[in-house]
Amino acid sequence: MKSTATQMEEGACPVCETAANSGAAYFARAFGETRHFAATGEAIADALGFCPRHGAALLSQEGLSRGLVRVFRQVIPAVMPLLVVKHIRAEKYQRTFFAARTACPTCAHIERMVARHIARLARQFPGAPDHLDKLCVTHMQLLAEELKVANRMAALAQYVDHLGAAISAMDSGDAPEEAMRLHVLNLVAGRIAPEPNAVEDEAEALHQCPTFAASIAYAQACPLCIERARARQRWLQHVPAAPRHAADAWLFFPTCPEHIGAVARLGYPELTGAVATHALHLVRRQLQQRLLILMREAELRAVAAAARAAQRYKYAKSKTPKPPHLQTPKPAAPQPLRCPGCERLGIAEAHARGKLLDLLEKEKHRIAFAHGYGLCMKHFAEVYMIAPQGVVRSALAEDQRVRLAEFARLLDEAATGPATVGVDVSQAASWRLELHRFCGFT
Repeated sequence: MKSTATQMEEGACPVCETAANSGAAYFARAFGETRHFAATGEAIADALGFCPRHGAALLSQEGLSRGLVRVFRQVIPAVMPLLVVKHIRAEKYQRTFFAARTACPTCAHIERMVARHIARLARQFPGAPDHLDKLCVTHMQLLAEELKVANRMAALAQYVDHLGAAISAMDSGDAPEEAMRLHVLNLVAGRIAPEPNAVEDEAEALHQCPTFAASIAYAQACPLCIERARARQRWLQHVPAAPRHAADAWLFFPTCPEHIGAVARLGYPELTGAVATHALHLVRRQLQQRLLILMREAELRAVAAAARAAQRYKYAKSKTPKPPHLQTPKPAAPQPLRCPGCERLGIAEAHARGKLLDLLEKEKHRIAFAHGYGLCMKHFAEVYMIAPQGVVRSALAEDQRVRLAEFARLLDEAATGPATVGVDVSQAASWRLELHRFCGFT
């Protein structure tokens, strides 16, 4: 019998397949081919590391020790100037810090490959309409943006009908339940990434750190990563109970692909189906609104064009000054979908940033923080920019410089010492900790 993952891959969105293949090939190229080392190092420094998902993927790679050493030996000298407090107001450094939360070299590479695939599909449209039924919602929306208005309306209309048919099939039970559940899941979540390898580290961190004060003293993980993981675990514990309270399901059911995937990995088929169907209803409603807006805009353009033609005819026969150019009014855009999972994690991280800054006002907590893991680069960027000027901001910058200097020492040893020859340094304990600094772990 085929596994769920295998069945999902067989019905997967073709653009999701491109994204998965591009991500899998990225590290082999970025850290395996010498000619790419300089560009890879520059990209990592500009992004202050990787997103947690691709950081976990990097840590699972084997045989890239030489590339890791050479690339990160370039990264640290490039990052160090950002940690000088007097430079914090420099525009180029602020751009790096403010963009760090969402920046990731692997994500950027995948986005480029996806854009190329979407462009090819757009050039084929409407000659290959069968592609639409296979696209996940995310990539269908990207495709729609590449199409001319008339084709965009036709594509959205066809896709909305397809989503409606999927909802009807789920509600009626006419189609095989498992097959329809997988189809709906593919539509709203695309290809679901496997659980990151860092989950074991996460479980241990949560066990060892019952309080935030314990988190800042913990030596194996970033305290803000721990708090994010705690919020994620708390939210996921509530999701299975939500179907019993249908009216309140929207408070917990996710709508973004990442968190729909997190629920799917819990392994409860009925819950996964309920979550995916809930998201599909919301997405279909949003696309219907978008289609209606496009149709209304087309009507308004037609009315405005007729009015302009009438004006030209009228004023061509008189000496009356020509009136101002008529502007076509634009209908209000539909509101983006809110994801309760994203909202809860965002609130938890905001609270954790505030608690950390409050604790660091006291010397005893600064000492505990210095003996702990410190912050991953992504969370450091967020906290550093809002830290109050003075002892707290200076302590954060100095702490991060010390930790990166230690990483630089490990890199020098790996580059020159015979002890690392033939050893996969990314799997060594000290190396894993330092690589986590450039990606977090949740």
